[in-house]
Amino acid sequence: MQLLYRSVARDEEFAESDLDILLTALKNNGPKGISGFLWRARGQFFQALHGPKEAVAPLMERIARDERHSGVEILLRESRDPQSPFADWSMGYDYIAEDSLGLGMDPNGARPVIDEAKARQIWEAMVEQARSQDEWGTHFPYARKRQESLDAWKERLEMVRQV
Repeated sequence: MQLLYRSVARDEEFAESDLDILLTALKNNGPKGISGFLWRARGQFFQALHGPKEAVAPLMERIARDERHSGVEILLRESRDPQSPFADWSMGYDYIAEDSLGLGMDPNGARPVIDEAKARQIWEAMVEQARSQDEWGTHFPYARKRQESLDAWKERLEMVRQV
């Protein structure tokens, strides 16, 4: 199953809650066969999940109840190829300039309408971001750096949390 949702973040970007979300996903998703990518976009989260339906569905139920965000809206949910487009990313993370895809909230906090075609565009952009980050890394604080192993990344994030 592949699933894409968006939500309104409770805290500012790169807050400790973002780090907690990422570390929890890195710990729990892989053993359940779940991969994906999380975008932080100013006041929003966009998250793509891929994995067995029996693992993704209960995860999404927990995510919907998580108090670190609100307004959870599923944008895309469908059965897909069992091969993950996110390779070994139990969870990737990066910041997206929401304006680049027309995803920004207006000054009153309203989010733009996202139809199925737009949701697929977002999904594909996240897949491409995962591939690009795997090859080139990124400079955002919680994202995986170029040529950083998964274990080294987790270790760095744990050290950031302890500071």
